[in-house]
Parts: sequence; structure tokens; C-alpha cells
Amino acid sequence: MPTYLCHGFRWTRRLIRIFVIIEDLDDAAPDWITGRNSSAAILERFGTKFDYLPQRLPQQQAETPSEQASVPQQQKQATQDEKIAAHQDDDFSVPPSRVPYSEDSVLVNQFSPVKLLEEYDPEETSISARPFAYVADHVIRIDLSANVLEEMAKYEALVKERNEGNWFERLRDELQPGSPIEWYVVVNGDEERGWPHDDEEESEGSDVTEMEDLKVAEEEDGPRREQPTGASSQMLSPNSQHAPNKPADQTHSLRHKISRAGLRRLFSKKEAPE
Repeated sequence: MPTYLCHGFRWTRRLIRIFVIIEDLDDAAPDWITGRNSSAAILERFGTKFDYLPQRLPQQQAETPSEQASVPQQQKQATQDEKIAAHQDDDFSVPPSRVPYSEDSVLVNQFSPVKLLEEYDPEETSISARPFAYVADHVIRIDLSANVLEEMAKYEALVKERNEGNWFERLRDELQPGSPIEWYVVVNGDEERGWPHDDEEESEGSDVTEMEDLKVAEEEDGPRREQPTGASSQMLSPNSQHAPNKPADQTHSLRHKISRAGLRRLFSKKEAPE
């Protein structure tokens, strides 16, 4: 159940549908914009429609040489901290998320400075989607806990360092005028948001599968041989009363043997000397 802390605004579902229709985004689903295809299509259109959005490199490429050089020093400091925290009860740090960006439906689009979020409760069955989604310029995934004030301070420091202007306020005015830009905790109860399987559909599918298997078996074995009925069946199979469910292939084999014996007697009479 992914949980996020984000800085952004709410984008109402009605305006999302209008944006998707006007921009002719066939791959975007307005009722669930965090899907891989939907978010990619919407964010790509943001980049082409709003030219004031900042261009950012993915996190792996955004590191400067000075930052790369400081990595060994950070690792050394982390090792020293581990030595100080001799017992696990003395380590108060929150471990990083084990979910990489490529597997997170919100953080996967590193090419865009804008992030899209949805809140969802799997137990909610009265509505298909919440009446709004979220548009954010800063998102962190919370797996265990987070210091909210510390994350807010980090965000303010990033804004001053990047000095990119008020591009996010302009985007808000384009998408949802008057919506407040605030900090939100967003819980997504189901990233895939799958639908329950219907028992009737499963039974119909199993019936179709059984019919297909029977058809394949008939094609492999050839057409079924008809079982003799009436008096001929009793003449060919004297013990048929004791074995009424005798297989058809055994009856055919018996009739085949009788016909061959009759042919031998017929030809032996014709070839006998006069």
C-alpha cells in the first residue's frame, strides 16, 4: 500500500476529462492517471504544451562530479555511524525505500518535474474513482515513516538551489485555477487497481476449454466408431447382457475378426477340388 508525501494541488476529475479530450490523448485514462500509459501521455503533453516547465535529467545523470567524489566520503561516514550504533535499538535512521523508481507508478517518470498521484481505497465500492487526483512538484515515498518538517526544509532548500521561478504556480493556473498548493499525504491502496474475477466468467471459460479439448481429442483419434445396436449387437457380442457398457472399439474388433473368418471359409469352399 504505497503512501506518499507530496507538495502540490488537487486536480478535479472533471477538468482531467476535459484536458484528455481536448488534447486528444487516446492512451490516457482520466479516471486513473497514474497508470503507466496514462501518466506518460499526460506528462509528455505537459512538456510540449507548457514550455516553461524546467528540464531535468534523471537522478542517475544529475549527479555532478563533486557529488560523485563525495560518495566515498559519505560511505565512510555511514560506516562510522554503524560502528557508533553498536546495537539496532540505537539506530534511529529510516532505511531507504527498497522499491526502485522503475517499479513505482508515481516516481517512474523521471523525465518530468511534475508527478501525478491518485488516492484509492480498495474497500470503496460506491464510486469508481475519487473526484480528484494530485499534481505535485515534489514527492517522496513513505515506506515506514518520515519527518515532515525535515522534508519541508529539504524542499525549500531545493527550490532556492534550483532557482527555477514560479513555474509550478503557472501550471496550477493552467490546470486548476484557484486550487491551493499545499502538502498532502496520499495513500494508494492498490497500484494496479485490478477487478475481481466473476465465478460465471470462470465457469464459462472452463466450459469453452473443455469443449476445445474434446474437439482436439476427436481430431487426433479420428471419428468415433458407431456401436452396433439391436439384434446385430447381440449376435456379435453374446455376453453383451452381462457387459452393457462394453467399449465400441472392442465390439468393432470382434466384428472384424468374425468377418475375416467368414471370408476364409467362403474362399476355402470355392477352392476345394470337385
